[in-house]
This record gives sequence, structure tokens and C-alpha cells, in this order.
Amino acid sequence: MSRYPPHQQYSKPPIVVTDNDVLSGRGVNIAAHPGNERFRTLVTTRADASYCETYSATEKKAVAEEIVRHIASLEPSGRFLKREGRGQVSRGLNGPWEELSRRESIKKTCQALRDCNRSDRATYAHGVAAPTDVKAVAEELATSGLALKDRAARAAEECAVE
Repeated sequence: MSRYPPHQQYSKPPIVVTDNDVLSGRGVNIAAHPGNERFRTLVTTRADASYCETYSATEKKAVAEEIVRHIASLEPSGRFLKREGRGQVSRGLNGPWEELSRRESIKKTCQALRDCNRSDRATYAHGVAAPTDVKAVAEELATSGLALKDRAARAAEECAVE
């Protein structure tokens, strides 16, 4: 008989997907999810042909951080989600879901930024109407007077100070 109490399984309540969540996965249901559409339009506001060649790693990460923070700032807060467990062959929006770590969210966003700046992905967010919050971000970027590269450098400096 063990002198330790039996290990109790604490089950977390299942994650309920909201329209602000960004879902990892493939397929039309995932791509058409409102959070994924918002994410793609948000990523395209940072489209810069020189992204892959001239941005430093810290600048790329800073741009990704801005996007992740924007998703998290929504009401209700947006999350980056993936299907729970390995080899889940669930289709559509069925779960169970688990939240990506901050690091995984940044990695996913950096990949999306690389993808949207590839010439063969010219239609990355084609046909997707930008939500109001994304239009506001695009307007702010357009009227800031800063090139996207300069804005990325400034954001990287701010991240280094934090």
C-alpha cells in the first residue's frame, strides 16, 4: 500500500471556440472560421515584399508579437488553439481544443507572415472582408508615416526595453 494519496485526475472544462480564436489545422471549416479570417487579414496588413530578406529575427518576432497581442486584446479575448492530443483526426470545429503557448503562437504568426509575403500566396486573404478592428489597424499603419520595416524596428526596440 502506497503512503501517498492516489493521484486525482483534474479535468479542465472543455475549451469553447469563439469567433475571435485562431484555430490551427487544415480544411475549409478551419480556414473559414472568423478568427482565422481576421488573423489572415491582420497578417496581410503587415505584407512587405522585403520581410523575408531584410527584417532581422527580432523585428520579425516583434511584428508577430503585435499581431498576437491584437488577437488577445479582442473581446472576448482571442486565443490560438490546436486540437488536443496527438493524431486527432477530428474534422470541422469539433474539439477537444487546447491553447497554444505564447511561443507557439508567435511561431505560427511568423510562419503566416512568411507565407503572406511569398509570391505564390498572393491570394492569402483574398475575398475575406477585413473586420472593423483590422481596418483600424490598417488605417493606423497607413497614416503613421513609417514604413513597415521602420515600424518593425521600433517595435523590436520596445520589446527589448520591456
